Amino acid sequence: MPNPPPTSLLDTQSHGLSVLATLHGEIDLLTAPVLSALLTPLTVCARPDVLVDLRQVAFIDGTGIAVLAVARDAATAHDGRLRLICTHPITLWILLHPGLGFGFDVLEGLPAAA
Repeated sequence: MPNPPPTSLLDTQSHGLSVLATLHGEIDLLTAPVLSALLTPLTVCARPDVLVDLRQVAFIDGTGIAVLAVARDAATAHDGRLRLICTHPITLWILLHPGLGFGFDVLEGLPAAA
């Protein structure tokens, strides 16, 4: 029996009133279910404010983007928000491409803690 896929979550910690989830490695079909299970509790509480740091992510596929979109939608449904921190040019191009219409709130760096 194969080993379960490695999690892409490196760390979670408080950042002011937000929760910062730092991801690394690859977010793809194999790691997406684990990532979804880790992000769900962060986004279904009252008024979640989640920062997802993608700066250490080397690759993200459509399944990974879908997990982030579901997490964002869950946070929004609970009167909160999910913001992404990303500097990788190709990932930024995908996340912000107007024709794809993902509508992610993407930051270049960690915001000041509130």
